[in-house]
Amino acid sequence: MAKKDNNEENNNFNIEEAFKRLSEINQALENGQVGLKESLELYSEGVKLVAMCKENLEGVEKEIQILNEI
Repeated sequence: MAKKDNNEENNNFNIEEAFKRLSEINQALENGQVGLKESLELYSEGVKLVAMCKENLEGVEKEIQILNEI
């Protein structure tokens, strides 16, 4: 069942929004105005977003390879 939830999450995933959020996280971490706990939370969120972006891009790459074989 977790796989179904993951697929639903991927269907709603917007890579442009993820890149925007990653930029916000990066700025927050670089400016040094957040505490240790919030920094860790932001870092964790960023790691998850990067993994989702990677998964999304790999899926797009597979679709392109399939289209190129036609």
